[in-house]
Amino acid sequence: MHTNEAVLARKPQKAYKDRMFRMLFSERKDLLELYNALCQKDYTDPDALEITTLDDVIYMGMKNDVSFLLDGRMGLFEHQSTFNPNMPLRGLFYFSDLYKRFFHDRLIYSTRLLKVPTPVYVVFYNGEQQLPDVSVLKLSDAFMQGADMACLEVRVRILNINEGHNAELMGRCRKLEEYAIFIGCVREFLKSTEPAEAIRKAMELCIEKGILAVFLSQRRAEVMNALLTEYDEEKVMKSLSKEFYEDGYEDGREAGLAEGLAEGLAEGLAEGIHAFVSYNLEVGKPGEQIVSEMIKIFSLSKAQAEKYIQQ
Repeated sequence: MHTNEAVLARKPQKAYKDRMFRMLFSERKDLLELYNALCQKDYTDPDALEITTLDDVIYMGMKNDVSFLLDGRMGLFEHQSTFNPNMPLRGLFYFSDLYKRFFHDRLIYSTRLLKVPTPVYVVFYNGEQQLPDVSVLKLSDAFMQGADMACLEVRVRILNINEGHNAELMGRCRKLEEYAIFIGCVREFLKSTEPAEAIRKAMELCIEKGILAVFLSQRRAEVMNALLTEYDEEKVMKSLSKEFYEDGYEDGREAGLAEGLAEGLAEGLAEGIHAFVSYNLEVGKPGEQIVSEMIKIFSLSKAQAEKYIQQ
């Protein structure tokens, strides 16, 4: 079954930054190497891999995803530096959109069975929270009434790609291993200096040692920009989740009443949203972009998000 990349890809409304992981594996040959390493395959023709990435999907204000079609499999690879238990739900939305585009001109109400590309959903995690080499998140874990009568499931495989984890996978994909080494180097320098200086020192050291040397030499500014944005976003979200949202939850729980809980949650979340808006305005982000990110991160309507900007 043949698809057209021009049909599968939406025209992006705004130029969002790529995360460094996505920069490394956005080219067919590099993505194919990662796929072969992950699935223990030996495909050699990068042109057989069809890129199906949805160009207007963002996470935390940046693009962290790569999706593709190869040998009857619809793959979605994402990068995360902060653990998110809601990735199965995100995957459900993403794959739904991919399949809609794949079957856009097919008669799904015919009597002939349509073959569906097998979904492969993998998140490459390199955050500081301790996770095992491999873990699995299931959509059914979030079902309000459990999974007994559920007729839908989404599984996402989380691979820890921090240095020292998943050695067999790293051995099959040198670029992934070098990425892990580089991020580990950045974190080591972060113990004694500011993020920009830590990233600069890590780039210089890794280039000297031949670790991602060509990539880092050619794309210094992009890597610096991407990593600085990632660290800033992570810092803000940690502040939101720990200082505001959880504080609001505790205040409500201690009140012992459902009303107190709801008020505590709402108050804590509102303070967190205000902090998010203030931070992004300070770093010069356009109001339209902030509104778009608030809608996705906090599940607000456009009117609600714009109201926070005006306050």
